[in-house]
Amino acid sequence: MIRQYRFALCAPDNTRIPREWAYRLYGWLLEQFPEEWADTLHGDGARPITQFLHYAKEQQRMIWTVNLRGEQLSEQAEPVLRTLQTIELQDAVLKAELLALPQTVTAQELIVAGNAAAAGRARITLLSPCSFKQGGRYAIFPQETLLLQSLAAHWNDAFANYPVTDEDALTALVQGIHIVDYDLHTVRYRMKGTQIPGAVGTLTIENRLPLPLRSLWNTLMVFAPYSGIGIKTALGMGGVQTSFGPKTTGERSAAVSS
Repeated sequence: MIRQYRFALCAPDNTRIPREWAYRLYGWLLEQFPEEWADTLHGDGARPITQFLHYAKEQQRMIWTVNLRGEQLSEQAEPVLRTLQTIELQDAVLKAELLALPQTVTAQELIVAGNAAAAGRARITLLSPCSFKQGGRYAIFPQETLLLQSLAAHWNDAFANYPVTDEDALTALVQGIHIVDYDLHTVRYRMKGTQIPGAVGTLTIENRLPLPLRSLWNTLMVFAPYSGIGIKTALGMGGVQTSFGPKTTGERSAAVSS
């Protein structure tokens, strides 16, 4: 299971909080857990926490989304996050407002939602800088193969009892999805003295898949807001929102968002 929290954050002087501060918030979050959990929470390849910051224009405030994987981790964090009002960083104290009761989802619920999403198009909004690693280099713009590889890896980490590992199915998925529209721009995510290239914005993906594979792809789309896409999702990158339906924003669509 995955439990998602969403907070509105505010700096003391009401200045906009940089989205790169998600890296600092991750450090603060780790401090809320027992020291013996450090290897589990911060080990190579482990993704029990994904989190990111983005500016919500409609609300005119910074939103911090935190996804916690596993019942034990969620229970450990519950007393802290449910009552969270301030976050004390090294040189700033942020005010925090929990926007709604935390949302908990299971693999079964995501699969049901994916089966119910019959649309042939999905829209992905990259809310925080998204990047991939390919051949030892950063790949800035999403590609169908990179998107699928990332989502399948995140899913298998989260739900080992429901693995997405069938090579024939994955090959058919890549062949059956196609990015048909995008509005992206490059950004740099500053972290630990480096600037990681990435992209933010939106892309529309069309699928021409038989029903079982379409259900699988749409399940991964429903899952994406809880997992993130790409690299360093624990450190603030790859936060996304997804929706199904027509490409044009003026038409009706069924939204599934973080």
